[in-house]
Amino acid sequence: MNILCGIYGGVGMDYESCYYASRSRYYDACSEITNCENRANELRSQKQQKISLINQLKAELKRNEEALLGLSKAIKADVGLHEGLSKITINMNAASENLLNMAIASSVQNKSLSSVYSAESSKTQNTLNNIFSSPGNKNKAVENKISELQESILRAESELRDIEAGIRSAESAASDWRNVRRNASCDMDYYRRRMQEEE
Repeated sequence: MNILCGIYGGVGMDYESCYYASRSRYYDACSEITNCENRANELRSQKQQKISLINQLKAELKRNEEALLGLSKAIKADVGLHEGLSKITINMNAASENLLNMAIASSVQNKSLSSVYSAESSKTQNTLNNIFSSPGNKNKAVENKISELQESILRAESELRDIEAGIRSAESAASDWRNVRRNASCDMDYYRRRMQEEE
């Protein structure tokens, strides 16, 4: 029952005014319920979009993590190749020194293997350096991308929690306004009957 109408009740009570006051509360509540439901629906749509975004970010994160793993393997292979080339160079220098000693002992004109092949060796080393500098650079770029994606996922998940809290708030408000509407409807019925009794 409307409190004000109850306070000022008694003989000569204006049931019609109370009825229209209750009806006004009823329609106000209906309007607020619609607003709350519209807000909740809007947030639900945002929630689905945010979930879709998070799934996309996680899929991209997985692809980059897999790419990083591949690059790490390539870099390890690069280290092994450089170690192998270094061993070849050392062995070549040792062989050159042995041949030099043999030539000196036999009085035969000699040439250093190192001097003969050093240009080709350096060229090969430079080529390998150019080839394998790319994985290292890409490795850093992918690591940076992974960090960016992880931050984006955390931010999107935080925004998702805010959206879900907004949905719960809108649903709670709509429930409160439904109670107001129900009470107003009961008041309208009560004052309508009292008005009919006075006729």
